[in-house]
Amino acid sequence: MQTGPLPHGCATVSPWGRLGAYFLEGILGIVTLGIGWLIWAAMIAGTGQTPAKRLLKQRVIGADTLSPVSFGKMFFLRGLVAGFVAGFAISFTLGILLFMPFWDKRNQNIWDKVSNTYVVSDPNDAWGTKPTGI
Repeated sequence: MQTGPLPHGCATVSPWGRLGAYFLEGILGIVTLGIGWLIWAAMIAGTGQTPAKRLLKQRVIGADTLSPVSFGKMFFLRGLVAGFVAGFAISFTLGILLFMPFWDKRNQNIWDKVSNTYVVSDPNDAWGTKPTGI
């Protein structure tokens, strides 16, 4: 259940925007040898972002609260639990579920469904979670 509308300027990310974030995540992981990506991701996970989402001004929000998800939800529920479920489901469907945002009415993927989250564009940092000195 949603508690109200999204902040001004925020909208659900398109399937193409999500696909771009997946590719950028992979590139960042390779460029930083994975270690830099993990450190960066740990530092910003509490803002509902990953490194690629931060660069693309996207954010993961709870479907029930419409606010950025916590570090625990990003890492444990969305990362580990949903990642396990998604890994199994994606393998079982021969990769077809990777394209789920293209037919889902809310542009959600399997791990969004499991963790009850949405990915939204946040071009104006509506939740004010970016550090001010950066």
